[in-house]
Amino acid sequence: MSENDYEEVSSVATEPSPDVYRRRRLLALAALLLVLLLLIWGIVAMVRAMSGNNNENDAATVATASSSAEPFSDFSERPSESASSSASASASASENSSASASESSDPSASATDIAAASESATPSAEPSETATPAPEETTPAVATACTAQNLNVTLSADQKTYAAGQNPALAVTYTNTAGDPCLVGGEAPQVDINITSGPAQVFNLAQCQKESTPEAELAAGATETKVITWDRKLNALGCGTNQTIKPGYYWATATVNGVASEPTRIVVTG
Repeated sequence: MSENDYEEVSSVATEPSPDVYRRRRLLALAALLLVLLLLIWGIVAMVRAMSGNNNENDAATVATASSSAEPFSDFSERPSESASSSASASASASENSSASASESSDPSASATDIAAASESATPSAEPSETATPAPEETTPAVATACTAQNLNVTLSADQKTYAAGQNPALAVTYTNTAGDPCLVGGEAPQVDINITSGPAQVFNLAQCQKESTPEAELAAGATETKVITWDRKLNALGCGTNQTIKPGYYWATATVNGVASEPTRIVVTG
């Protein structure tokens, strides 16, 4: 074999084939991709680590803020009433003790001043005398005769109609309407009843009673009632007659101290 043949054989053996170049390129690309993937993974890991640290810091900050934001945590505790009262009592006791000490240590306070202070502080045992007004003497009012200004007179019959044998019972009621007492009776009869039939006079109670009635005091607001029974006698012609009335309509009026009542009708049927 010649040298040229050797060189040709060696050159042919050392030159890579296209498959080798292809494989090398694929390996290089795979390595490049691997490097890129590792780089991307590293960047992602760093970002996650940084974001995790930030979240932990934020959570810690929030926890710290929430723990420090308790209601009224920055206020001092309010003293209780017992503590306040004890403090005020101790303060007053200290003031009293300091005042007592200052008084005892004050040499200028004399016995005369102390005695004068004790006398002014002691209340006087003698009560003040107040002048009691003397009661006013009142003169009692003198009662006078009752008049139409202070006397009200009414007359009523016990029935509306009277049959044969029934005598009308007439009730005379009089009331003192004033605030002072007044007198009823005296020279005139206390109670008088006058009965008419139309214009004709039939009966008069005072006509046959010549004697006067003693005065009687009627208190303020008091009421008296007198019941007088009419025996149906007709005394218009005289007090000694025994003549009786006939059936018909009659009107009766009562008078007390000259004060007359409203007329009351009496119906006699038999």
